[in-house]
Amino acid sequence: MNKSKFILKIMYILFTISVVSSCTKHFEDLNTDPNAFNIIAPENLFAGSVKSTLDLVGGTMNDQMFMMYASYYGGKGGQFSNFFYTENALDTWWRQFYVDCIKNNQEIIDKFEGNPDYQNRVLIAKIWKSYQYSILVSTFGGVPFEEASKGLNATNYSTEEEIYIAILDLLKEAGEKLNINGDQLLPDPIFNGNIDLWIKFANSLRLKIALRISEGFPALAQQHGSDVMRNENNLINSNSENATMKWGTEQQNWSYNYSRYIFVEPQLDVLPNINFHFMLNLKTYSDPRLFAIAEPSNNPIDIVDEVYKSGSTTEKIRVRYKLPYFGRLLGGNGIVEGWNLDQNLNILNGVANQRFCRPKKEIFMTQDMGFNIITNSEMNFIKAEAKLKGWGGTKTVEQYYYQGIDASFQQYGVSGSSQYKQLDGIRWGSSSIGDRDLFGIKTSGISDDPMDKIVRQRWLASFNQGHDIWCLQKRTRLLPIIAHFNPDGSTGLDWSEVPERMVYPPLSESGFNNAGFVAASARLANGNSLTSPLQMNKSYIPINYPSLIVQLNQDFATNFYGPSEDNLIAAGIPYTKL
Repeated sequence: MNKSKFILKIMYILFTISVVSSCTKHFEDLNTDPNAFNIIAPENLFAGSVKSTLDLVGGTMNDQMFMMYASYYGGKGGQFSNFFYTENALDTWWRQFYVDCIKNNQEIIDKFEGNPDYQNRVLIAKIWKSYQYSILVSTFGGVPFEEASKGLNATNYSTEEEIYIAILDLLKEAGEKLNINGDQLLPDPIFNGNIDLWIKFANSLRLKIALRISEGFPALAQQHGSDVMRNENNLINSNSENATMKWGTEQQNWSYNYSRYIFVEPQLDVLPNINFHFMLNLKTYSDPRLFAIAEPSNNPIDIVDEVYKSGSTTEKIRVRYKLPYFGRLLGGNGIVEGWNLDQNLNILNGVANQRFCRPKKEIFMTQDMGFNIITNSEMNFIKAEAKLKGWGGTKTVEQYYYQGIDASFQQYGVSGSSQYKQLDGIRWGSSSIGDRDLFGIKTSGISDDPMDKIVRQRWLASFNQGHDIWCLQKRTRLLPIIAHFNPDGSTGLDWSEVPERMVYPPLSESGFNNAGFVAASARLANGNSLTSPLQMNKSYIPINYPSLIVQLNQDFATNFYGPSEDNLIAAGIPYTKL
């Protein structure tokens, strides 16, 4: 036998011994678990759960519901966008939540809990379960929880409080028991296997949820909020630690926005336009984030403006120029009957949908765009409010507030935060008058009330996080937004306030889980309706819009580039003197 054949034979024998030894070593495990080969790896289950959650929460529901409820988008077509709902869509979303999102993730907990080799991965699944249910409970109210997690069709609905107690405890457990030297989730679609970041996410999400329920469940909120604030090092503290879900460049993984608005040419009535009031608050303070968030109009409107003559601070002139940055009202051109406004004086009247500003393509319309769950900027505003509530913290409310602004500017890659923070209304302790909205109902003015400042900046910093800001508004009622003046006809209303919740799917739940559905609906103040407030919501008195004295104006366009002719020249804006 020549030398090469001898070596090959020896290698074969060693390989065979190795395989037999390996099989013998694990024979006992296989003998006691005949389905071992059928168990799907937790990584595969988790990846599927994250992708389904991203498509549903960050995609479909964000586009059709949450972005309007947060006043990030202006009016667009569809019943959900116009403050109503379709029963078939609700049935689909409900099924997707429980089957595609929750079930896969729950399998990790059910099949691997108690196995020390999977401890971290089970705890990560519990964090994700908490996130998923935090969306469900703050959208619908009490929902099927533990029994539904076990795959039962007919289940009881847990109350809001029961669910919050459970998910906050899960997050506490994960934050305390995740072991940076333990098993990893690889591949990991969120933190690339970094257990330290999962610890920070668990604690950050716990603090965020505690703050969200502080109006409805103050004792529970303070218990968890104060506990988390004792160790701020275990919270998200930089933009590199932001919790973000991302789509991919393969067609099956494209983002909802790219598939819906870029790959195909959408119908004009469903185009997403930046909301008028959101843009107004960016414009008033010459916020450089405006240009990072919004695409300029491809067909700007003409405006007539009054500015100081070049080189003067006393003499004014009238000029005409094109304004490429303007947002769309929530209800489009709808107004309240009885206002008797002359729409000929409304410079936005008749402006086609495609002329309004749209979200920036390079950030919010790419194939592999990200959807933020929690950012460093948001965490600083959360910590500012936690400090304000007396939950602890190593810095002052003012310091957290300013850090939130700085982190947001850094996140968008824009400069000028130092100058921005010195403006009246933005500067801590100061106030501003602001600009009037189109009807003179709301202004972009900011009071010296700390909560007004924190909430306003969190809104401005969290674009595209529609669900978070809808919850923020329901809890605080502090955002300067107006009702929908052109709601879906099914509401039977001339105008409609932002919904307090979304209804339980009446078709599937009344048919397959009628007892649970009826009992849960009975716990709501107005039954299974959009107007039934959740326990986390702050009570308020709706505005009687017909009684308001309104006046059309164009503050949103006035002095957009500054108060002087010299500002127009510096910005390179062509203009005509009148």
